[in-house]
Amino acid sequence: MRGPAFPPEVLARMLHHLEAAWPFEGCGVILKGEGEDGPWRVVPLPNASPTPRIAYAFAPDAWLQVCLEAEARREILVSVFHSHIETAATFSAEDRRQAAPGGILLLPGVSYEVISIHGGRAASASSSQWMDGDFQGVPLPLPDFRFEKPL
Repeated sequence: MRGPAFPPEVLARMLHHLEAAWPFEGCGVILKGEGEDGPWRVVPLPNASPTPRIAYAFAPDAWLQVCLEAEARREILVSVFHSHIETAATFSAEDRRQAAPGGILLLPGVSYEVISIHGGRAASASSSQWMDGDFQGVPLPLPDFRFEKPL
């Protein structure tokens, strides 16, 4: 298994959002337009968790809006991403419970990216996908995407 091949600007936008959310977990989704050359879109979402330093939850109204916009734009959901603060970039037991409660996968075909943020900077990352009844993860390379101009 390999992690998804996101264009550099997609990774940069995801990292920018997650680093800006520190010291809390950030979260969001990555969408892709139709066809091989369809446009990519990174959508940061507010973290509605009551314990945002150790968990994330999509705000239901924001998640509904993303779903409606994606349908109107004919986009598919490619990835759910979130950060872990000052800890490893592994798909945790809690992440597994939320993505597949009772072993029932909620978003088939979607990868889950976890980015470890230490001191406000991305330190490591992993990508997990559902295979053979559980999530399998691989490290996700994180080149340094610091730009001279804002995103």
